[in-house]
Amino acid sequence: MSENNSLDRRKFMISSAAGVAAYALPGVAEPRPQEGKKVVYGIVGAGNRGRNTHLRIATKYLPEVQVAAICDITKANLDQALAMAPGAKGYDDYHKMIESEKGIDAIVVAVPNFLHAEVTVAALNAGKHVLVEKPMATHLADADRMMEAATRNHRVLQVGLQSRYGTVYEKMIQLIKEGVIGDLEYIVGNLYRGDWNPHSWKYKDPKTGAETNWRFLTYCAGSALLEDGIHELDVIHWVAGVEPSKIQATGGNNVLKDRQTIDNAGLLIDFSNGVRCIFSYTVYSPGVPDNRALRLLGTKGEMTWGIGTAEELRGTGNSEIVVIPYRGKEQKVVVPRLTPEEQASWHEVAGGVSTDVESFREHKAFLASVVKGAPVFADGQVGKDAAHISLAAERSLRTGHVFPWSEESTI
Repeated sequence: MSENNSLDRRKFMISSAAGVAAYALPGVAEPRPQEGKKVVYGIVGAGNRGRNTHLRIATKYLPEVQVAAICDITKANLDQALAMAPGAKGYDDYHKMIESEKGIDAIVVAVPNFLHAEVTVAALNAGKHVLVEKPMATHLADADRMMEAATRNHRVLQVGLQSRYGTVYEKMIQLIKEGVIGDLEYIVGNLYRGDWNPHSWKYKDPKTGAETNWRFLTYCAGSALLEDGIHELDVIHWVAGVEPSKIQATGGNNVLKDRQTIDNAGLLIDFSNGVRCIFSYTVYSPGVPDNRALRLLGTKGEMTWGIGTAEELRGTGNSEIVVIPYRGKEQKVVVPRLTPEEQASWHEVAGGVSTDVESFREHKAFLASVVKGAPVFADGQVGKDAAHISLAAERSLRTGHVFPWSEESTI
């Protein structure tokens, strides 16, 4: 981070960390918390996501977790978070939290995107396991730095791509492997959503003193596609099963012109196995039908999810995958959103709609890696690849160029 963009005045000063080294997936993390003993969490960032998702899940649904400390530079956020976690200590400087709370096993990083890499590297270098919110980083070199720190310190690094724990996507991939639509050839996806939370933290420009919603600024967010859209692009990459070969995009600000980050994009992704994808994205269209959908076309038929099922997308009951052979009868595959165990214990409702069980699952997976040494599913490489797709698309729509996957140096 440059001197001009430091956050000294907000007590969130970020120091530089180690350079990039070759990455190897960390093996079993040692030493691990003893089985049967609570895993001690520290949470850095108590805004909406940190407080209302990560902290809520940890205190309400994870009896195997103790939240010992919470850090946020906004006093109102910190006070609300501490009220949810009796006994937890509050900090406005994550360095002090890490230094003071020696008993913390793992840190959840839920700060604005541009701070992910520095907080994560500091935590890993202090011997803590890390669950970092998506995007992993706003630059690929930072993603490499994070992975190197995890490897060197033998610690778990998991990226918060919770769609990886969605049962409907897992089922679609299973059906593809079973050949129900033949060979996958074409993917069509979309995310149509509303504008960013107006109550988000405001970044104060050190030169002008102007305060701006951090998601409006390229420096802070990295890209609108990095902030949201990355989940869908990660799932598309997962479904395709191979790396992209090239990425191109168009887009800009058609409606929301009071910011640097875009409000719409259209992507064309070529994958190395010949599969192609079209993905469309807006942030000015709240409440539209089929706002998040996926259509897969193969040599024998097509498979869809999210088309004509807007209520399911908000979490009511089961999800439905529709398989339509080119010659044959349509079939519907019902996918329960909750497992029997989750149905008995998961009580998050908003107007009768269960919410964000996928984030609960990502915490359970993280704990399995921390305590039992289970392989990390949404690991650093998965997180880097998701950021790579989003950043390549951003650069393409800004420059008009097609970006080959091998061209990392300019991203």
